[in-house]
Amino acid sequence: MAAPSTASRANSRVNYSNEIHDLSTVQSGSAVPTMYYPEKSLADIFPPHLLKKVISEVVATFLLVFVTCGAASIYGEDLKRISQLGQSVAGGLIVTVMIYATGHISGAHMNPAVTLSFACFRHFPWIQVWN
Repeated sequence: MAAPSTASRANSRVNYSNEIHDLSTVQSGSAVPTMYYPEKSLADIFPPHLLKKVISEVVATFLLVFVTCGAASIYGEDLKRISQLGQSVAGGLIVTVMIYATGHISGAHMNPAVTLSFACFRHFPWIQVWN
């Protein structure tokens, strides 16, 4: 049986080594090698694009709150600058823009209730809800 190439070993996330020096380490009584207790990295625990999804959701939620609260505060300050219809249109437009901007990255779950309900009905993985 041929030995695995170093290129395939370098691309794997966990490197299990069967070299002879691992056996001498165990026999000499020193530290237990990681071959028997593999250490998990963050790449093994979290999905590959979780950071990109989290950042896109933070940006989308921030802009949603910023625009809707900004429209409400402008309306409270001066009734002639923006109407109630303008507030509604501003909120609707920012939701539409954020869906188009971040929908392909994370699904545009700007409301945590949407994420929880999708996870409850198994349309969204729980690992991404809790982390």
